Amino acid sequence: MDQTFDKIVDFVLNHWAITAFLLTTVIQVTPIFKCNPWTALFRWIGRLFSAEVMDEVKGLRDEVKGVKKEVEAQGTAIDRNEMDRIRWEVLDFANSCRNGRMHTKSEFAHVIDLNSKYEALLAKTGDENGVFEADYAYIRRIYDQCLKNNSFIA
Repeated sequence: MDQTFDKIVDFVLNHWAITAFLLTTVIQVTPIFKCNPWTALFRWIGRLFSAEVMDEVKGLRDEVKGVKKEVEAQGTAIDRNEMDRIRWEVLDFANSCRNGRMHTKSEFAHVIDLNSKYEALLAKTGDENGVFEADYAYIRRIYDQCLKNNSFIA
């Protein structure tokens, strides 16, 4: 038995590179340093083969980010245009009321609905109300009077 052990020790000492290679393929040092040469080798080979694809994926991600920014900018512009349109329509309606023009109940309902949309857009964009708020309050007073007196046009 001593001779067998001596032969093994002699083999290990004479062929230390092969022994080290075989041991590293089998042993993994875990708590401090995790080393698995096969995993590292296959990972390196995988990266070599997929490098071009990974570059394309990175390029596509950058393009998607750019498109997303453009869509957000367009959405903001659309919201601003819609706010301008609503503001104009409500202010024009208030002006027509000031000039004595009578309106139907459905016209008032439309303006009230527009105000709800306008408020939602203000909250979304973080803007503040201005002259619009005073004119809308005036429209609500006229609407309340018309409800009280039933003085809408048919």
